[in-house]
Amino acid sequence: MHISLETLRNSPGQTYFYEFIREAAAFDLTEDGACFDRPVEVRLEAVFRDGKFHVFGSMLTDLISECSRCLQPFTLRLEGQWEDDLPAEEVQDLDVIRLARELYYAALPLKPLCAEVCKGLCSVCGADRNHENCGCDLEQMHDKLSVLKKLLLE
Repeated sequence: MHISLETLRNSPGQTYFYEFIREAAAFDLTEDGACFDRPVEVRLEAVFRDGKFHVFGSMLTDLISECSRCLQPFTLRLEGQWEDDLPAEEVQDLDVIRLARELYYAALPLKPLCAEVCKGLCSVCGADRNHENCGCDLEQMHDKLSVLKKLLLE
């Protein structure tokens, strides 16, 4: 998917709007096994002025992800924005797939969480602490590591 910038070059100062709503595979976003809950929406605004193409882009989709604390699946809203000035002599068209991929990967969190207050799994028995109170003594687990802490203090 490419947008020719020749029309913009011939209409300086006029803003053009582009919208692409496609399944994630159309943007090459499924190669790592990612599952999406809705199509990927990519919107672009572009204008030619002062010898440059000023481009603003946004991306929106919902990804089925796994919480990094409790390991439960949840729907993760991904939103990203991008803005740049591209020199007219260096660019002939916009690669929409490349832009969508950049926005997608920039919006992905390093550690996705189902909720900021997610308690995660019990480090002793593995129970999901969001749904049950297992009663394990977490302090006892920390006491086992205190030997290592003493090494750091010496």
